[in-house]
Amino acid sequence: MIGAILALVPSFAYSASGIVPFRGEVMSTCAITVDRAGTLAISPDYTILSSTQSGGMAGQVSILASGVGYSVSTSAPASFSSAPPTGNSHVTFASIYSASGATTALNVPGTTMTPLVSGLTDLSVDLTATKSSGVFQSGTYAADVIVTCE
Repeated sequence: MIGAILALVPSFAYSASGIVPFRGEVMSTCAITVDRAGTLAISPDYTILSSTQSGGMAGQVSILASGVGYSVSTSAPASFSSAPPTGNSHVTFASIYSASGATTALNVPGTTMTPLVSGLTDLSVDLTATKSSGVFQSGTYAADVIVTCE
């Protein structure tokens, strides 16, 4: 009998809802990713090692700027990080870069600051080493260009 009485009592189902808040913050940043190392090639007279010579290849980097106020520049090295014994004698270095994507620029001297537009910019970086006296001797040469976003 108690079971029959309980069966007659109406049951009510109540629904409920809640709000789950989400928040996030994107910090202003500038990130550089090296996509490809450059390749130096020798000039016909053996006085220039450059990525712009036939057989050379520019280095490639990607720059992601998530805010405004950033600029990019490059710094050529003062010397080769690796070279034959006379490789660093009478040598001057210069870098240039070109940008495509969010920011566009063409053949900018390395030390020149170029303002970055927020977004993804692809940077093509060239390095030239010029020997003012003598020629580049046979051997392996290595140098690093610094890309700066500030």
